[in-house]
Amino acid sequence: MKNLFAIISLTILTVVCLFSLPQAQDGVALLKIDHGARLAGMGSTFPGSSNDPNAVVFNPAAAAGFEKFTASFGHTEYWENIRLESGFIAAGLTPKLFIHAGIRFAAVDGIENRLFPSAVPIDSFEAHDVSFKGGFAYRINPKLDIGLGAGWIIEKIGSYRGSSFNVDIGARYQATPKIELAGSAISLGSSFRLEQAGLIGSADISLPTSYRFGAAYEYNERYNGAAELVYLDDEAHLHLGAEAVVNEIFSIRSGYMLNYDSKNFTAGATFTKRNMSVDYAFIPFSNNLGTSHLFNLNFSL
Repeated sequence: MKNLFAIISLTILTVVCLFSLPQAQDGVALLKIDHGARLAGMGSTFPGSSNDPNAVVFNPAAAAGFEKFTASFGHTEYWENIRLESGFIAAGLTPKLFIHAGIRFAAVDGIENRLFPSAVPIDSFEAHDVSFKGGFAYRINPKLDIGLGAGWIIEKIGSYRGSSFNVDIGARYQATPKIELAGSAISLGSSFRLEQAGLIGSADISLPTSYRFGAAYEYNERYNGAAELVYLDDEAHLHLGAEAVVNEIFSIRSGYMLNYDSKNFTAGATFTKRNMSVDYAFIPFSNNLGTSHLFNLNFSL
């Protein structure tokens, strides 16, 4: 009966995702960039990512299982003028109920403003994307977790601003002691417009909604592998990742993402000391777009 309930839950989640597929995801583009150094180092895969508060970005059910208050703060720089900052927490309230919350801030500085083609711009402006979100996860039984997240996404480009309320839903199921299944729908919500008083606003802008379904396999408690199908921007992508725990203070990982224009291979490592750890991810881009380095500082109390 428990297995049947888990299958029904994941099936309902799949149906909700398929019937709510948007036609485009044009807005808040900076928040689609890979998040969380540990996750990014494994090809941005979620399944199997336990005890990492950043995983709730991909699936709110990831908050289940935190015995201690855990926090993670991240920093990323892309190219010369794009930066991302983040902070996420997760904690258990009861053996079955868990909470999570987080903020992501992305900024592009020094965007040149021109009314017509010219060598010298009129001025420059900034673009900011911000996501505030919180929610909970509930452990239905030792095998099945479900999660919900809700919050606001805000985009500001120059003097124009828009926002939208959005929700995340997710579930994960421990099919066997070594195999985990997971599915989620992230940033479900209505479109919004960038507007400024007295000026014509933009056309409707869709949220960066994504749908994820995947599985993870654990071998010998030291090696993890994950595969995940990600639907984003009206395209399907396959994410693959693997992780190895070298010893109690050091672990390494790698991943590969298919069907993207400028990214594929990823790599990363984690250094752990008592209740603190530092995650690092290395993401090279093709098409002369350079390399990105992600860092997260994590601690638990």
